[in-house]
Amino acid sequence: MTNTQRLDHVEDELETVKRLLVSTASYAESANRRLDELTIKQDRTQSHLDELTIKQDRTQSHLDQLGARVDQIGEKVDQVSDKVDSFITHTQRLFTKAGSEIEETKARTERLEALMLKLDRNFDEQKSQFQEFQLTTGAALERIDRVLDYLLRQQGGNPNPPS
Repeated sequence: MTNTQRLDHVEDELETVKRLLVSTASYAESANRRLDELTIKQDRTQSHLDELTIKQDRTQSHLDQLGARVDQIGEKVDQVSDKVDSFITHTQRLFTKAGSEIEETKARTERLEALMLKLDRNFDEQKSQFQEFQLTTGAALERIDRVLDYLLRQQGGNPNPPS
């Protein structure tokens, strides 16, 4: 092989190396562009993940607040339920007491009605007895009056009877 041939061969090899370098550079640039695009996409994805994390934190915070409110409402419902139970118990006691008082009042009213009937009968009886007494007393007074008249006539009009 001559020097010219060697030189041609080296030039061919250099040309091949040059093509390989251009191809490698082109591949590297393409890979770099692709890497840059992936980095941008990764940054966007990370940004979306960060936003989702913030939204998740907000949602968790809202859920925690909602849970606290539900607990408060549950406590208030329990308090109202206790008050309603107490009211019902107290009302039942009052109704029971009122029922007893009503029964007692009914019993007293019945006794009072019986007593009033007895008093009415006694009054009617006493009225009847008084009317009889008046009649008999009137009749007795009339007889006494006649006896006095008779005695006065018997004495002959003597106003001073003998002693």
